[in-house]
Amino acid sequence: MDTKKIERVDSIPLLYSWLSRMGIAELIDSLWQSNQNWQGLSYGKLAVLFLIYVISSRNHRLSGLEEWVVSHQQVLQAVTGWEIREKEGTDDRIGHLLSELGGDEEKRLRYQCLAGAHFIQAYELPTEVARYDTTSVNVHHGSAPEEGVLSFGYSKDHRPDLLQFKQSLGTLDPNGVPLLTQTLKGNNADDPLYLPAWQEMSQIIGHTSFLFVGDSKGSSLATRSGISVGGGSYLFPAPQTGEMPQLLSDWVTQVDPKQLEPISAPDKRGNIQTVGQGFSVVRAITDEETDYTWQEQCFVIQSFAMADKQQRSLQRRIDQAESKLRALKAKSQETEAQFEQRANQIIKQHRVSQFLSCSSSETYTLEKKFIGRGRPGPNRPYRFISARHLHLSVNKHQPNIDHALTLCGWRIYLSNRLPKQLSVQQASHFYRGQWTNEHGYHRFKKGALPVLPLFIRIPDRIIGLMFLLMIALQALTLLDFVAQKELADRGGSIKGLVPGNPTISTARPSAERMLDQFQNLHLLIFQDGSFKLLELLSDLQLLILDILGLSPDIYRNLIYFVPP
Repeated sequence: MDTKKIERVDSIPLLYSWLSRMGIAELIDSLWQSNQNWQGLSYGKLAVLFLIYVISSRNHRLSGLEEWVVSHQQVLQAVTGWEIREKEGTDDRIGHLLSELGGDEEKRLRYQCLAGAHFIQAYELPTEVARYDTTSVNVHHGSAPEEGVLSFGYSKDHRPDLLQFKQSLGTLDPNGVPLLTQTLKGNNADDPLYLPAWQEMSQIIGHTSFLFVGDSKGSSLATRSGISVGGGSYLFPAPQTGEMPQLLSDWVTQVDPKQLEPISAPDKRGNIQTVGQGFSVVRAITDEETDYTWQEQCFVIQSFAMADKQQRSLQRRIDQAESKLRALKAKSQETEAQFEQRANQIIKQHRVSQFLSCSSSETYTLEKKFIGRGRPGPNRPYRFISARHLHLSVNKHQPNIDHALTLCGWRIYLSNRLPKQLSVQQASHFYRGQWTNEHGYHRFKKGALPVLPLFIRIPDRIIGLMFLLMIALQALTLLDFVAQKELADRGGSIKGLVPGNPTISTARPSAERMLDQFQNLHLLIFQDGSFKLLELLSDLQLLILDILGLSPDIYRNLIYFVPP
């Protein structure tokens, strides 16, 4: 029996089984129907094919899909049962799919509502805490269509010189499973997004009793009022603007130490340690535009680690500015005002105007100057000239420094849940979990689902691509969630996932490391169309399939096949 070729199998059977369990192809096909001229795989099946390609190769380039399909054609057909042509993955076909997905916002929201409700029920996802955040994604495009999503704006990656778009993400704890995403114009303001996002997530989750956690841009009065009126709950850090800095100062300096509650959290090894302290103040809030009044709990919380960091930073800035000021010398012919202006520029540069001030003074002295050249003798004529000197006095405002050091690490968090519903410890715990959204963005920017570099320029295709990458992120986070929940229920852990150190065990395996264990599996294909899997599944691979609830048959069915 002559060998025809060898194809890599790797994680393709696992990913197809997982995406099939999520019902992606059926959901997409129920909302987006192709026209009569469309041939080959349906939109939903082509989307699944693209998602397997993106997750397994960690690459979203449309031009690479066709070659990938050709090099895995037999494996894909054997696993999916679909007839997959060599030209199934051309960039024209996948580009058309992205345009269709990205061109209809109403259908995308409908998809997210249906998929989110399915995930919550099928995977028994907790719905007590939901999170929302946005990030900017910078691109190196030279120009952008006027009506597109690319524009210049505030860059969270500190690249204001680059065009960007914004991506929002609404997730569920504990693993940050995304339920909602939007691709927005790069100069969009974040503040107006939070209330509509809460409303959409309420629709997806099916109730409003979850705690909605976000950053300070969600703490506008209109957003807090709208959530309260709608029967929801929120937790936002207060911005350091308006009345908040003065309230923080008053509350921290006037609090009775007996009111302070210790805040604890586990360290990297799981040991519980005290990480901060805090107290809460309940006050009435009124939205004058709607004349709606509600009770709000203000959590005043100090992080010890943040306090230490801020105190060291403040003291360093003060010391550096003071050292530069004391070493500052007046230039020749420099006026008193110019000298003082240079000194104030140093103060401004180090942001210590509250703690240091300076003033200059001018003095004159008479200095003996000998007339003529050469060394002076006892009878050498001389004259007195007036010499001008500029002096700088540096003043430290110690009371202001002490007060600022006292406020280091403190921040106010706002919630409409009252003390019996939300404690200081719980508020701190819930906000500390905001990293889950950042983890999702990390997967987009530098992780397993890299958006960058982005070669697509058509606005609808950018939106369609981000929509499919969000579905890929759902797949990865659900893999995280199911594996970690199953290990927790078993009270066990898994070894062998860390490259170079197979003895390390973890109870929180990541999707990426689990998928990596299925590398280097190959399918041997013969001339008559029969094929067989060259390698047997290892114990670790069987364990991963087991904790994910997947049957080993998804690989065993490839062990040997003879066409009828």
